[in-house]
Amino acid sequence: MEAAAPAPPLPRHPDITPELRRFLDVRFRSPADLAAAADVEAEIRGRCAELESSVSELSVRLAAAASAYSSSLQAAGSALRGVRAGLDALKSSTAQTGVRENVEVGSEKMLFEQLPPLATDVARVDMVRDYAETALKLDSLVGDVEDAVSSSVTGKLISRGGKSEQTHHVAIGYLKSIEDTLASVTRTRPQWARLISAVDHRVDRSLALLRPQAIVDHRALLSSLGWPPSIAGTNISDSNSRKPAEIVNPLFSMRGDLTKRYSESFLSLCSLQELQKRRKTRQLQGHNVNSELRQPLWVIEELVNPLSAAAQRHFSKWVENPELVFALAYKITRDFVDSMDEILQPLVDKANLVGYSCREEWISGIVIALSTYLAKEIFPKQIELLEESSSNDASGTPFQARVSWLNLVDLMISFDKRTQGLISSTGLQFSVKDDDNWQRISVLSVFCDRPDWLEIWAEIERHETLGNLKSAMENEKNWSKRIEGTMIEYGSEDYKSPAITCAVQQGLSLLIDRARPIPNISLRAEFIRISASPVISEFLGCMFRRCQEAEGLTALADDNAVFKVSQSINAARYLESTLTEWCEDMFFLEMESLPLSGEGGGIFQQEINQLKEFRAEWVDKISTVILRAFDARSWDYLRNKRQWQEHSEGPSRAIIESSGYMQGRLSKLEDSLNVLDFVSVWRVVANGVDQLLFAGIFTGSPKFSNGGVEKLHADLSVLFAVFSAWCLRPEGFFPRLSEVLKLLKVDEKHLIDRSFTDKNWLRELGVRHLTAAEAERIIKNRVYDE
Repeated sequence: MEAAAPAPPLPRHPDITPELRRFLDVRFRSPADLAAAADVEAEIRGRCAELESSVSELSVRLAAAASAYSSSLQAAGSALRGVRAGLDALKSSTAQTGVRENVEVGSEKMLFEQLPPLATDVARVDMVRDYAETALKLDSLVGDVEDAVSSSVTGKLISRGGKSEQTHHVAIGYLKSIEDTLASVTRTRPQWARLISAVDHRVDRSLALLRPQAIVDHRALLSSLGWPPSIAGTNISDSNSRKPAEIVNPLFSMRGDLTKRYSESFLSLCSLQELQKRRKTRQLQGHNVNSELRQPLWVIEELVNPLSAAAQRHFSKWVENPELVFALAYKITRDFVDSMDEILQPLVDKANLVGYSCREEWISGIVIALSTYLAKEIFPKQIELLEESSSNDASGTPFQARVSWLNLVDLMISFDKRTQGLISSTGLQFSVKDDDNWQRISVLSVFCDRPDWLEIWAEIERHETLGNLKSAMENEKNWSKRIEGTMIEYGSEDYKSPAITCAVQQGLSLLIDRARPIPNISLRAEFIRISASPVISEFLGCMFRRCQEAEGLTALADDNAVFKVSQSINAARYLESTLTEWCEDMFFLEMESLPLSGEGGGIFQQEINQLKEFRAEWVDKISTVILRAFDARSWDYLRNKRQWQEHSEGPSRAIIESSGYMQGRLSKLEDSLNVLDFVSVWRVVANGVDQLLFAGIFTGSPKFSNGGVEKLHADLSVLFAVFSAWCLRPEGFFPRLSEVLKLLKVDEKHLIDRSFTDKNWLRELGVRHLTAAEAERIIKNRVYDE
């Protein structure tokens, strides 16, 4: 008896694909399930029969498409041959000798009228031919893609896993050819929109199958490589170790066939993403959606996701110790970042994925994963702690909750600096600068998704800053002691600002520095508006209360009260100059277009305007006090109208005393007030004295003799001498009195046949601040001695 043929050997365990292994695991969970092997065999044979039937249907469709293509091609060829025959007949008829002379004018006109429609028909037929050829070419390519995808799906159970990458490459090659054709059609034949839409629809269905398959195969390959690596033995909290041991990187340990397979799988995913990017660019052409076209690198996502999932199991143990969470996240980022440059970046460049840095994408992936964990686990607990502290009577609990929040923010800012340093340390610039992409490499992007948390953070920062400044503002020594060496913008004198302004400036500077890492312009402006602006308002309110207190005690008649007001004015001037200088920085210039900005565009414009109003108000009050005192001391002098008709030598005693008092007050004010505001004070005083004396002396139309004119000249010389210490031509700040003196000194013979209301004559005399009626009244009251 002839021996039976030996059974074919069973495949080795490594040769069984993961899909086939899962299929068998589902069907045969125990030895008892082996009895159903025949049923499983029947099921497989049934599926194979269905696949063979689908292949037969595809063959019929392909034959029908080829037949349609052949018939349409024949019809187009027949039409073109008819057109060509007509053109040849036209050419032969016009080429005969003497024909042109014998053709009648009407026939010639009719011939030329037929040429444009004929050319149109030729172009239409040519376009139909191009459309048919393009449609058939695209149909063939899409069919090839569908066949490749179908074979990839059906071959999972019976083929070895190593062939899936080859199938993917074939399908991607067809897809690139389709995209090249569609790009050309979009550019040259935009009216074929329905053809493009139909092809895109079929390609989308194929991609919906191809991308998940490629990702599943890539994940299986990563699993066989040992990814994600174990981080269970990582010792984060070991302070005695100078440099903790690095996590083993499986990408560096790849050898032989694994390296080749991983590269092919990596390139497949990169090629798919590059293709997807091209398709989106074509489909969204004409729309401003550049930021939406950029997606995270898929291959890096497949590395980050399983590793972050493994890390979160450790994170969950450290909810009360967030510093350990950030330490482990940074260690993972740092230990694998070099392999991104050495192993993966060349593959990305080979796939023509322009604008992608594997180093940035790796850091971005870890940052996004950490941000997601913070938003889901850490910050909700911080919010609960703050809510519990607000309802708790214990005074220490709110403080601890705020400290815990600020400590978490400090860890986030520190983590961002260290991770972004991993990019800048290579000497490369950030490939993206706008806020949308900056958020991808900053854990502070948590606040971009939750502006209410940003508001809580800003309020806590404001509370801490005001708490530190409150005691400083109440300390009188900080108001009496000046800041040394602070230069004003137009001179060499210092602001004479009290030391409290330095503390306020430092507090504001710290708040602004806290806002700088926030990866969004509008949120940076909102943070400053909530945290820094109230600090300025509080300081302004403190200065206003001090000035009101000084005014209420002595009505600013006492030198100490004026000194106290001067301190606040100096502080306001210093802070206003500081804010103005800050607003010229690029950090603040970016915020000018935001609705949160002030009227002038600067983020602090409203506060600057309030400081200006404060200074102007109290400079005016100090000037008013000096003017009132001068008016009271010169009351008798102004009431004495007869003195201008008498002869007396030297200036009046009353004007000497009044001017001396005014000079003393201004001299003391010069020592205590900054130079810019002091200039404003003495100019206001000079203008007020000019109006006061003019109105007081010339009310009632007093007569002026030669002696009276000399007396007025002497009195004004004393007054001008007071202000000569601060200007070269003090008479220029007393325009009305100076012009009155000019009119009174005009010789009598120059007044003959002159019209007092002649504006040209007054202009020649240099009179510009007196009206014609005032000039006439003064000249008519001039009494010339015989």
